[in-house]
Amino acid sequence: MRACLALASALALLLPSLAQAEEIRIGFAPPVDRDLAYHIEQQRPVAGQMARFTADRTLRFAKDGQGEGGYTLNITLRAIDTDAAGDGGEPYRAAFSPLVGVGLHFRLDAMGRIIALDNMTDVWAKVEARLRAMTASNAEGSARHRAATNVLTLFGAQSDEGRLALLAGEIQPLLLFASSALNDQRPRTLRTTAGSPLGRPVPVEGTVALVERKGAVLELTEKLAGQGALVEVHYRLSQSSGLVEEQHRTLVMGTRSLTETRTVKGLND
Repeated sequence: MRACLALASALALLLPSLAQAEEIRIGFAPPVDRDLAYHIEQQRPVAGQMARFTADRTLRFAKDGQGEGGYTLNITLRAIDTDAAGDGGEPYRAAFSPLVGVGLHFRLDAMGRIIALDNMTDVWAKVEARLRAMTASNAEGSARHRAATNVLTLFGAQSDEGRLALLAGEIQPLLLFASSALNDQRPRTLRTTAGSPLGRPVPVEGTVALVERKGAVLELTEKLAGQGALVEVHYRLSQSSGLVEEQHRTLVMGTRSLTETRTVKGLND
């Protein structure tokens, strides 16, 4: 009898906290018909020295107009830069400089999932032409020639679905939480891979948890680990738009580390 009373007392203490737990629904309603500035800055070791890599894009969402609640997302890479010494920056330049000034016209469904790149043929033609020009204008065996050849081979071997995944890779971090839900007291378990560009990708797992809520702005922290890799990410997320407005990521593999910041400006102007 005493055991039953003790259990009942424990449940009575527990139930109020359970009742306070809340599922936070995150929508997807990005701001439409205005330009947003998307900046990425990364610092990581190259040839034994820390190097900085940056990229600046303009984003513009619009209603799809096909009657299914989706959106179009036009993205243009405006500029890239790196201070990597010597030939250390050539792979980065080869991968991204052919895309500078090329508009990418993505289509998203109502949930915020990227489903197509409407001008894939045109984009690939421009990228391929610029990469071939890069190989033709640099001596065979040079760092730039090798880097351009590698990127050309990688892109050329992809199906349209593979190219879509590559071209959308820098946009997906903004859409990680679109049309999802979080529990304000129970962290969400995650399993993924991490490691690139510091090393070979390895399985990692951990949690993402809500740490602060200010109106429609959510602050989240993600911590993952596995096989020598440690990842910590802080997100500032708009509950209403579903977009990640700011992301700070740290990746550690052994003695090597990477830090990265992604910001979107103009969301609340």
